[in-house]
Amino acid sequence: VAINQLPYCCAANSSCKAADDGGCHCDYRPAFKDYNCTWLGSDDAAVIKESSIMATTFTHEYAQQLNKSCFTSFPDAGNSCDKLWIVESRAEVFTADIEAYTMLLDHSVMSPSNGLATTSREMRGMLFVDPAVANSSDASAIQNELCRSRADAVSAVSGGIETDSAPCYLKPKDAGGLDYFELGTLLQAMGVSLEATAYPGSTHSARYEGFTANIVIEYSNTRPWQGLQSNISYIYRPAAMPQSTYKTTAIMSTSLDGSQRLKKDMHGILFEVKPGGSLAVFDFTQLLLQLTTSLTLLAMATIGVNILAQYVLSKRHYYVEALYEQTADFNHLSFLESQSESQIQEELRIRHLPDVGPRERMILRLLESGWNPPARSGESLQTAAAPSTSTAGLAEPLAAAGQRG
Repeated sequence: VAINQLPYCCAANSSCKAADDGGCHCDYRPAFKDYNCTWLGSDDAAVIKESSIMATTFTHEYAQQLNKSCFTSFPDAGNSCDKLWIVESRAEVFTADIEAYTMLLDHSVMSPSNGLATTSREMRGMLFVDPAVANSSDASAIQNELCRSRADAVSAVSGGIETDSAPCYLKPKDAGGLDYFELGTLLQAMGVSLEATAYPGSTHSARYEGFTANIVIEYSNTRPWQGLQSNISYIYRPAAMPQSTYKTTAIMSTSLDGSQRLKKDMHGILFEVKPGGSLAVFDFTQLLLQLTTSLTLLAMATIGVNILAQYVLSKRHYYVEALYEQTADFNHLSFLESQSESQIQEELRIRHLPDVGPRERMILRLLESGWNPPARSGESLQTAAAPSTSTAGLAEPLAAAGQRG
């Protein structure tokens, strides 16, 4: 993008009027003061630390001279000193098109407790556009526009469908197995515009003041209903700190005796990278702990329901009868199991009971009907049933009586 197309850069025409501090007031950006813009290389635009990186959006640069009146003979102090460093010249500039700069993320993860360790070259991740971090309708609109503009936007990491609104997941760009993003993409993912007011009451934009943002890299090696996965994956979760500003200062001596220096106050976006998520391994002890805890909770729930049903509720007497079922006497079960199926069916028919179904069900029917085994040992069911079928022997005395009559 050309500088004359950037709305925050002073233009050399009648639409911009110069201000005393080196800035300008332009008709096309009335809400904020504009400044001259400059191109910065990656080494000047970025301040890199162990787990953070700052992208410079605005720079105050001062050429300073040591005030000799503050010393009798340097470094011996004089009697008074109004100002130690005198500003000889100054410049204030925006970094041109900072949104087009890219940020490379090289990270690794290790879990000493289970021995898992890998680098970002061996993992795959996605950028999450989270609507929960949007604190206004304008922020939500910025996020939705990002999801709409990307053909690879999906609704979920695994099995997701194409979507044109937040929440969505985006693939990072690849450079030799490492991820990188344009700063503009990260800003949109957070729902942030550098042209918005820095904080309530400020007369400057977020581009001028800078701000702080967190990028949480959430690692995982599990999936719901699928368990452990062979590879570790991750999700980038960027979020801006509301109403924050950020500035860092760099000082460089420009003379051998240290009496002259160049001071830079650099405002920008501080990205702090933090690890998150969890890495799982199968643990049999943990499995037992979870099972026993679950069983205990189930047992406590059962006890609670039984107490309510038997002693508290108005229909507790009915519930007691329904809760407990009286079973047949199993003392004679072994005798019945020794009989043939035809013998058991015959005994059921004698008692007018159903003689169909599994053998176990037929035996239970006999026991539930109050069946008792034969009195003499060694008798079978048919022998034991004989007295109830020999009606002729019982009728003979009646017949003889009839003859005598």
